[in-house]
Amino acid sequence: MRPIQLPEPPSPTRGVPEIFQDGAYSVIRRAIVIGNSSPSSENQSIGLVRALGLYDKHVLYRVTRPRGGINEWLHWLPVSLHKKLDYLMCLVQKYSRILLTSRGKKLLPVPSENGSSAGLASILEADLKQIVTLARETYEKEGPLLVVASGRDTVSIASSIKCLASENVFVVQVVTLLLIER
Repeated sequence: MRPIQLPEPPSPTRGVPEIFQDGAYSVIRRAIVIGNSSPSSENQSIGLVRALGLYDKHVLYRVTRPRGGINEWLHWLPVSLHKKLDYLMCLVQKYSRILLTSRGKKLLPVPSENGSSAGLASILEADLKQIVTLARETYEKEGPLLVVASGRDTVSIASSIKCLASENVFVVQVVTLLLIER
């Protein structure tokens, strides 16, 4: 049996792709960082954006998951379903409180959760429709939008942005692995 002769691979070119010949800044002028409140992964994403030269041309959004009480048992649900279920539980709690107070029993107020009183008002919640609209409306003037998402809770929103505005965005999903030594 004769050995198969494969053609020689093409020689690697040392040049850069045509789209990046003038540098990455000429193509991408703005970025959106979507995080899940994990400082390490958000810092990696912001570092990537800054390494591309977009020091003051990025916005930070967060995907927040409900916390406290039974929500700690529901972390395996997708974020959108988890939020809807949390909303329903809050409604049931509110209406049961109204029914109990109308019978003459007093209840103590429930402390606020999800960081609403923690001073996080300056960081916006990631809104899929708003980000897609921004990418589509400003594409002609400012070019494509770079979306850098970090954390497992951001995968669904980043992939949805890519599906809805694929010609207007570049999406990078940062994955952080946790290694445990034994």
